[in-house]
Amino acid sequence: MNSNDPKKMAKKARRLTVIDLVIIIGVVLGLVMFYRLSVLRHIEIQDNIRQEQNVENLGKVVFFDDDNKRNIEIIVEIAQNEYQKSNGLMFRENLPENQGMLFTYDDELERYFWMKNTSVSLDIIFINSEYRIIKIHRSTKPYSEDLFPSEGPAQFVVEVRSGFCDRYQIREGQRISWELL
Repeated sequence: MNSNDPKKMAKKARRLTVIDLVIIIGVVLGLVMFYRLSVLRHIEIQDNIRQEQNVENLGKVVFFDDDNKRNIEIIVEIAQNEYQKSNGLMFRENLPENQGMLFTYDDELERYFWMKNTSVSLDIIFINSEYRIIKIHRSTKPYSEDLFPSEGPAQFVVEVRSGFCDRYQIREGQRISWELL
């Protein structure tokens, strides 16, 4: 028998095919497990954020019209620490009309916001230390990583559902007030 025996070659080819198949199955199973673990981690992160949405820091923001008359008030979650500020309204599936989020800062600086991981279109309202609206970015695009600047020193930022500012005729130069509930 020589080494070119067709039976031996066929057996060797089948052995390689079985080994190749085991490797392919192992790689596929590894990828499936990796994907599943990453999805489970993402779900865990979202659950943690949802639990944190049962916030203790609730407040009320009142918007005033051009004549300084009370226009509309909303209930807000108040983002005070860095974790709350960096997550904002990320991963929210909806935002009721009469709710929003208020970001408070100790100082008045140029601020930049974005819509990363935010599925709900928002109106982003920048407010100075005198409680005057200095900039409104209307109907921001969900998931956008574009920066939305305050275009001036801001100490507070309010995020509300897209279209809110148009519906209630909220404009730059108008005033707000806020308080803890």
